[in-house]
Amino acid sequence: MPVQETQIKHSVTQYSDSQISYVPPQDVGLIWKQVEPLLDKPLEIDGYAYKSKDIFDSIINQKMQLWISWNVKNKNVEAAIITEIIQYPQFRSCRYFLAGGNNMKSWFNLMKEQIELWSIKNKCQRIELVGRKGWVKWLKDYKQKHIILMKELKNE
Repeated sequence: MPVQETQIKHSVTQYSDSQISYVPPQDVGLIWKQVEPLLDKPLEIDGYAYKSKDIFDSIINQKMQLWISWNVKNKNVEAAIITEIIQYPQFRSCRYFLAGGNNMKSWFNLMKEQIELWSIKNKCQRIELVGRKGWVKWLKDYKQKHIILMKELKNE
């Protein structure tokens, strides 16, 4: 299991009431009831390859990481991103795995910056995203090299 450094800074965006935070595994249970509904749609889009309990357990076991945008004004979690570190034979990569929420314009750029800084601290040489084509408009400084398509196979 890769060693992970934690992020202790919480960043408030300049133009909104959003506070960005990496959530340490021991604190995930405190906010999971707010995070879980935000991940329902991305899990559905992915064809339920994972259930929310699988994600929760992976975060607790430090195989995945939870990032949130906390709306200070409304006192709720407005967005969640799940990342995971992938250890390839030649390098490490941080992969955006799941994302859900609302009010994206107020928090996404700062969350992206925090995840990238955290990835560097954790000796990652790459950031990856597996997701819908719509992510291209949000990650303009990323290069689109591949897309991933899925086909369900029927057992005959």
